[in-house]
Amino acid sequence: MAKRRLLERIARMYYILDLNQQQIAEQLGIGRSSVARLLNQARERGVVHFQIDSDPDSYRCHQLERELLNQTRLKDCVVFQNGGDTGYSFETLASQYLNTVLPFTGTIGLGWGKTLYAVGSQIHLCDPRPGLKVLQLSGGSGTKEEYVPATSVVQLWTRALRAKPYYLPAPAVASTAESRKRFLEDPSIGAVVDELKKVSVAIVGIGHTGEDASIITSRLIPDLTSDTLSACSVGDVILHFYDENGNFSFDDLSERVIGASREDFLRINLRIGIAYGENKIRAIVGALRGDLVHILITTEATAEALVRAI
Repeated sequence: MAKRRLLERIARMYYILDLNQQQIAEQLGIGRSSVARLLNQARERGVVHFQIDSDPDSYRCHQLERELLNQTRLKDCVVFQNGGDTGYSFETLASQYLNTVLPFTGTIGLGWGKTLYAVGSQIHLCDPRPGLKVLQLSGGSGTKEEYVPATSVVQLWTRALRAKPYYLPAPAVASTAESRKRFLEDPSIGAVVDELKKVSVAIVGIGHTGEDASIITSRLIPDLTSDTLSACSVGDVILHFYDENGNFSFDDLSERVIGASREDFLRINLRIGIAYGENKIRAIVGALRGDLVHILITTEATAEALVRAI
């Protein structure tokens, strides 16, 4: 309790009385470095809370966000009110939030799918980032691009952000693990894979395993069925499927994915998942249990279901 009172006192002196660290150190008879350390502890222990007000924040469900943050290890949880209550689409609000977290330089990676394409239609609301590289995390879907957009997602986002695109000129899934290796030996593909190591932020959708999953309805992998997927998995990120605890569960398929491997994906410092819908609850829960994403952007209805399911 004595330590807590000290943290509270220093926090008030710094944030409310507007004293600088040197003045606090002189008043308390301690070193300036100790003041800096104690201010950090005040933030870490929750003595000090920060709230950044912005337009999207006024449409966020903060109580639901707090509940999900308490139940998971997420760094941030973004829950937007249902569209009819705000006058703004989910995609508009999501893009405005992304404007506050996306870097202006370096390399980010994009997953595939209709959700990311829809958010991309509003990403022009973000500030331009001409110094940013945007990399396609997994290969394309060829003639099925309309159903499982990948290349077009990168194209849409980079045009809006005025960023530099890095396309992956290869199919999303090779026929065998051996053929995947041969694809990666191609210099044009190898250059993109090398850039993968520099990705600092990934933005991905979260797929599910039901009959209406895009990977099933598009027949991206002709012999793959919902029953096969559901037998071992509840969802996927960039075609790497995982079980209800977030453990990768479909080795045979992952070994054929051209693009970011499971290890590549988990090495990325900040992983943002955008997903919503009743059919994705189990998939999102699995992703949260496995710490596959650090930030979740979702809807009020989905968040309410997640709170009950976790």
